[in-house]
Amino acid sequence: MLRPVDPSNLSGKPPPHPPRFLLDSDGGNLFGRLDPAAWRQDVEEAVRECPPNVTTYVVCSGGGWSWFPSAIGNPPPPGHPLKAVHESGQDPLSLLLNGLKQNGKEVLLSVRMNDVHNPTDESRIPAPRRRNPDCIVGVDEVRQGQAQWMSYCLDYSRPEVQEYALSLIREQVTLYGQTVDGLILDWMRFPRHLSGSPQEVWQKRAVLTGFTASVRRQLAKAGRPILLAARVPPSLDGCRRAGLDIAEWTRQGLVDFLVASPFLTTDFSMPIEEMRAALGQHAVPIYAAFDMSHGDHQMHCPESLRAAASGLYASGADGLCVFNHPCWIERLAARPYDWILGLEDPAAAASKPLLFSVAHVEKRRASGVDLPGHLPAPLAAGGRVSLPLVLPPAALPAWRCLVSVASGGGVALSVNGAPARERPRLQRADLFVQFENRPAPNAKPRVRIPDEACRLFHPDPAALKPGINILEITNASGHNLTIERINLGLW
Repeated sequence: MLRPVDPSNLSGKPPPHPPRFLLDSDGGNLFGRLDPAAWRQDVEEAVRECPPNVTTYVVCSGGGWSWFPSAIGNPPPPGHPLKAVHESGQDPLSLLLNGLKQNGKEVLLSVRMNDVHNPTDESRIPAPRRRNPDCIVGVDEVRQGQAQWMSYCLDYSRPEVQEYALSLIREQVTLYGQTVDGLILDWMRFPRHLSGSPQEVWQKRAVLTGFTASVRRQLAKAGRPILLAARVPPSLDGCRRAGLDIAEWTRQGLVDFLVASPFLTTDFSMPIEEMRAALGQHAVPIYAAFDMSHGDHQMHCPESLRAAASGLYASGADGLCVFNHPCWIERLAARPYDWILGLEDPAAAASKPLLFSVAHVEKRRASGVDLPGHLPAPLAAGGRVSLPLVLPPAALPAWRCLVSVASGGGVALSVNGAPARERPRLQRADLFVQFENRPAPNAKPRVRIPDEACRLFHPDPAALKPGINILEITNASGHNLTIERINLGLW
């Protein structure tokens, strides 16, 4: 098992990159749905069903409410099943951590640095905000009636915010420091931690570096090695826009590894090598994460999971982190863990068929730190639009390629300059089985793209190449269109 970085003994050479396949659970999928009469069985089942290929289980310790018996964080509200269990003196989180350890898993706690789910819910307001509502990043946005969820993120330039976050970490180290192998500071839940423009946020970056150093010192008091990691945006530019100076963190030996992750979506490629280059001689492993959806509102299927994994390995990831996969029980009765078997192996992950999608701005607009989206793309009558799609080398060659374009009207497609044959009798929104129209309970219904709004094309697979492929779409309908979704399947 990788030991924490020793800042006093940095050789200047990159550390070994251990094979890791991380599963990140938000906690709520288990602790928010416990059966009060059989909660031990629920926890034991969660331990037992964890797939054998998962090396590292990451469990969130709280999202608005604390999933552990905290004297500092907000407890679950009255009527919540976990509240009664805690009041009886029991700790399901401890049972989960110990069970996973006994099963041979590396176990890490994930601390959300700014969880703002339903931020105006009284039961979720953190202590600093209760004492001073102005200790948030979007004070003016709230005053002007323009607040979004992330307007309510705590501002880490405020000493009381840092002390509150550190006190929660100290509490968890006291309770679980002899069990867990590490701690992940989740800066992507949610990714606003300093006020101001991106330039002003970067000027304040020493604030978050200093906080990370304080956490490292706190972990050093545990009496045993405890790893410290961070979940960060999927690019160097995104990290800068969030005030996360990952190069300085590694120079000071503050973190043992990084998890590059988009916000609530999936990137099929990431500029990981650029991030690694910025770390210079003080490089640490960089794992790449993906969420349970991709494109606009597309839920993952096995084919898209393999495509994402294959693309992220090709991007230089030292391993993968599956984020939110346990949350499938919001839509299904059971978690489809069989879908992620084999993703720990780059060769198995490239097994066809594969499903890729062109990046959509859905979810990306809110974060401000994600890679850019290319859809939706307006397309004037008679006009053309060129859209990039990155394919990993392991995905090629292919013997068949299908492309579905949700255009709402007639279009023509060429791939890298080669015209693609249309399949007019196969107008389908989905290339593979999707859960696109299966929203979580109490969520807003999602409007499924109808089959008749899509056009299916059969490009020559020989036209594809590793790296950036250009999909050129021409409007042949005679009226303005909008390209809402593009999927590419390979066999």
